[in-house]
Amino acid sequence: MSGNLNDWTANDFQRSGFDAEGKSTAELRAAAGKPVLTPSPGLADWLAASGGSLAFSTYQTGRLFFLGTNPDNSLYAQERVVGTAMGLAIDRDKLWVGNREQIWRFSNAGPDEIAGQHYDAIYMPRRAYLVGNSNTHDVLADVNFQGQHYEFLYANTQFSCVAAPDEHYTFKPVWVPDFISLLAPEDRCHLNGICAVDGELAYATICGRFDSKLGWKGVKSHGGFVVDMRSNEVVCEGLSMPHSPRWHDGKLWLINSGEAQLGYVDFDRKQFVPVVLCQGFARGIAFVGEHAVVALSRLRPDKNGLVGQINLAQKLEEQGFYQRCGLLVFNLKNGRLDHWLTIEGQVTETYDVAFLPGIRKPYTPGFREPEQHQWRMHLPPGPWRSAPKPPPDFPGWQPQRKTLP
Repeated sequence: MSGNLNDWTANDFQRSGFDAEGKSTAELRAAAGKPVLTPSPGLADWLAASGGSLAFSTYQTGRLFFLGTNPDNSLYAQERVVGTAMGLAIDRDKLWVGNREQIWRFSNAGPDEIAGQHYDAIYMPRRAYLVGNSNTHDVLADVNFQGQHYEFLYANTQFSCVAAPDEHYTFKPVWVPDFISLLAPEDRCHLNGICAVDGELAYATICGRFDSKLGWKGVKSHGGFVVDMRSNEVVCEGLSMPHSPRWHDGKLWLINSGEAQLGYVDFDRKQFVPVVLCQGFARGIAFVGEHAVVALSRLRPDKNGLVGQINLAQKLEEQGFYQRCGLLVFNLKNGRLDHWLTIEGQVTETYDVAFLPGIRKPYTPGFREPEQHQWRMHLPPGPWRSAPKPPPDFPGWQPQRKTLP
């Protein structure tokens, strides 16, 4: 019998795809089966009322999920494998997905029907950048910095900088912390989060002010800080593994992950103001009206893994929280947890979450469903005539009916 509420049991290891030592393999994950999504009773109605949908990434199992609603307001979910999916940037025309070695751009080909089901947006993979061992974390689309416009920027965590993909080079450094002396693949400070203010690259979260390989790991409990990249001014420090800076409603929000706190920065006092306590290791925020959607992970079973040296497990035990993986929907007006989504099975970590306004039911074939890539044409306007769909005798143009999760 486990001594603590959040200790991993033998059953936890098996159903999550880990061996007894806390190590995971593809074979163990396959044996664990598909992830199971369990929503709170009001989640579907709340999401339907928002008029949009959510996308979230799962990092260690490389999944991208869409979570939306059907015409009858029931919950709809779709999953696709997209590398080690981490940072997400979405608008009506583009979906950017960053993973450790690649950046993917998906384009919205518009609404359509697939196998008799209507979807508000079909996201097709269109472009990829190979960015080496960048260990991509947060990403931004359509952003300016120091008078230059960038289609896409990302937190290049392995090389301790903010970078842009390049048509020729592995990546283009855009901003480097003033204490980093060498661009080396050594994750010196764990620069993981970036955000923009009014379209301008502005703030970054960093886990430790170090210029040596993995130096930040020695100060997980207190070495984190937030820096204004426009001035190199530190606006908040003393944090425990801060993640996911987001500018919303005139405030800089972020997650003090090592303390399971969602809150904002008081610029006058240069302090972090916690607002709600999360039920696990949190990273990833999407704002939907007066609600904040937070992506949540279980602590890794490997004691030398994600959260060694921080007191998160003890804090959760003291609060009586059973840590879980999924999404939490907090009401920012009263700090109450209004809705949630719990994920069980081989998915035990999430990384990012994003809101798709006006798109209640999105879809992507990902890198599967070859028939979708064969016949789905999305052409620019012009003087030519074009058929939106091929003739019925075109091989593979009628996609097979599939049962969605």
